Amino acid sequence: MSRTHRLLIGAVILGLVLSGCGGGGQTNPAGVRTIDVALTNESCQPVALSALAGPTTVHVTNQDADAVTEFEILDGKKIIGEVENVPPGLDRSFSLTLKPGSFVTYCPGAKKERGTLEVADGGTGETADPAARKAAVDAYLIYVKKEADQLVADTRPFVAAVKAGDIAKAKELFATTRSHYETIEPIAESFGDLDPALDAREGDVPAVEWSGFHRLEKALWSDGSLTGMSDVADKLVVDVARLRSLIDSLELEPAKIANGAVELLNEVSASKITGEEDRYSHTDLADFEANVAGAKQAFVAVKELLAKSDQALVETIDGRFADVESALAPFKTSSGMATYSALTDANKTMLSQRIDALAEPLSRVAALVLQ
Repeated sequence: MSRTHRLLIGAVILGLVLSGCGGGGQTNPAGVRTIDVALTNESCQPVALSALAGPTTVHVTNQDADAVTEFEILDGKKIIGEVENVPPGLDRSFSLTLKPGSFVTYCPGAKKERGTLEVADGGTGETADPAARKAAVDAYLIYVKKEADQLVADTRPFVAAVKAGDIAKAKELFATTRSHYETIEPIAESFGDLDPALDAREGDVPAVEWSGFHRLEKALWSDGSLTGMSDVADKLVVDVARLRSLIDSLELEPAKIANGAVELLNEVSASKITGEEDRYSHTDLADFEANVAGAKQAFVAVKELLAKSDQALVETIDGRFADVESALAPFKTSSGMATYSALTDANKTMLSQRIDALAEPLSRVAALVLQ
């Protein structure tokens, strides 16, 4: 949801001359093209983009835009690629296979938030080893479906407790139920409006539209009352079921899976580490554990595509996942994870540093598995 980032590969394929953007007109041996985008407070530059279809890395630079830290490519209402948490002075990238068509670019917070991306047929042909790429996606979808099935199953008793007014039971079930959504957040952008419906925090959406887990979290911990929450609870059941049915028709590629894992870890390091996610229940560490587990499964699914070309990168990422897991291990309890209050400032710094150290090599994966 709020996953509110590098590796340059290839050439700038644009219909306009991009002033102030690097990249030149070269093509790397893998045939991956690069689109350069600059974040400004006025708009994302250039506002009108054109590119050829095929494997593409979008390189996003923020030089001095304090109001804009995110860039998205939209196909209708669906996000097909995004990068978040790009503050002034940083640049981040995401990779995807562009298909011919007309798309919208979106920079939340800019004076002109929307632009266009026109993609022409690039004649790129077949991707390398389609069977291996399909196997990677299928392996990941097995994990996602298992987690979504458990989310559906666990949501029922949680909602039953909410509707019965049993605050103690609902509190007990909240974090463990929601963790199954947190594990599949690497592909949250694929869920469209279901992501904010399930996981928006107060202020993310208009108050009259706020629903989902965090609305119930506020009722349980802040309001201390479940009065009026039956409709929210019923909607949660419906939305979770709709999410599960949507997964059966998802179109994924290895790069999108890898992008999502990096974006999620960046969100943990940049914003979730502050405790803003579960601001009422303070169950943030349960989220961190689930996010790391989900990002790891995303990497496990695609890493065989890297094994022959860059085994050293695979080993580096495996080791850094182990580092993050060891940093979280002291906060495990017999009933799950400790509350956020258990973290000292030193703990927060250490966790953030280890997650950043993991995200850096992981950010290279998406471009490498495009073909």
